[in-house]
Amino acid sequence: MKPIRWGIAGLGNIAHKFASDLALVSDCFLQAVASSDGKRAKKFLTQFAAKDYYSNYSDLFSDPNVDIIYIASLHTLHKSLSIKAMKQGKAVLCEKPMAMNQIEVREMIKTAKENNVFLMEALWTRFNPAFEQVNRWVKENKIGPLRYINSTFSFNALDKGVDSRIFNPKKGGGSLLDIGIYPIFLAYHFLGFPEDIKASAVLTKEKVDEQIGFIFSYRGAQAILYSSFTHNEDMRATICGENGEIYMNSQWHHTPNVQLINDGKEMKKSFDFLGTGYTYEIEEANNCIRNNKLESSKWSWKNSEDVVTLMDVIRKKVGVIYPTDKEQGRT
Repeated sequence: MKPIRWGIAGLGNIAHKFASDLALVSDCFLQAVASSDGKRAKKFLTQFAAKDYYSNYSDLFSDPNVDIIYIASLHTLHKSLSIKAMKQGKAVLCEKPMAMNQIEVREMIKTAKENNVFLMEALWTRFNPAFEQVNRWVKENKIGPLRYINSTFSFNALDKGVDSRIFNPKKGGGSLLDIGIYPIFLAYHFLGFPEDIKASAVLTKEKVDEQIGFIFSYRGAQAILYSSFTHNEDMRATICGENGEIYMNSQWHHTPNVQLINDGKEMKKSFDFLGTGYTYEIEEANNCIRNNKLESSKWSWKNSEDVVTLMDVIRKKVGVIYPTDKEQGRT
């Protein structure tokens, strides 16, 4: 089997974790990396034994020895970098959120279709073994019809300055796009697109959300969801049905431990992860490429478009407007 050759565009913290996990996956390897900072790219190459490095993204995208690019840049660059890579015939695994808004995601999907290349959002939770177990329990109707989901994602980032990617609107700052996407994903995956959304947020002086809560209402069910950069908390997720509950223990988005309670009986499952947990989305991307799939059946283009649409709706309700929205006439 011919190994799949990976490239990484954007070499921040998450790229380091990804590269460490990539080394654990069989039949693939890190071919090349790129950063606007050449010294950073060279250091990354040495640390993770890549074959080549570049001080600009265009050279990485045109490298004939690279099959797929992992986009790990700022949110605001996801669309442009992904499109440039796909136009060079590269498959793309783009870090979440796939892009800043629905318009951008649709443009990325259009480009993937036109160039006949694989594209997937790197929503790693969807592929981890504990989440797959929860998914099986729900599909097997272990807790009956779903009635309620509760999920939070919060950590203290108040020490970050207004120029950081966390709080700078020009860099797609705010908790919703960065971490609020996880609770949204959980509710959407199990309950679908809500019939009604209520949202409330605490905004910074720069008008990005440092705290945001939202309620998704469905026919016969609700999801109460929250994300924040203002404090730490024990992040667990709860899924309740008429006949039982499922608990995803802290930190739920990459937990190895899940619990099912049904008819007063308790079942616990624990999983040993390969690496940090990025290995599973890497394996999914590799499998899709080997089977000539343009999108994953586990996390499709429509799924990514739906989730970013939900974030668009929530942002509009709380008044978070990015420069990209203004440029696209979305205000």
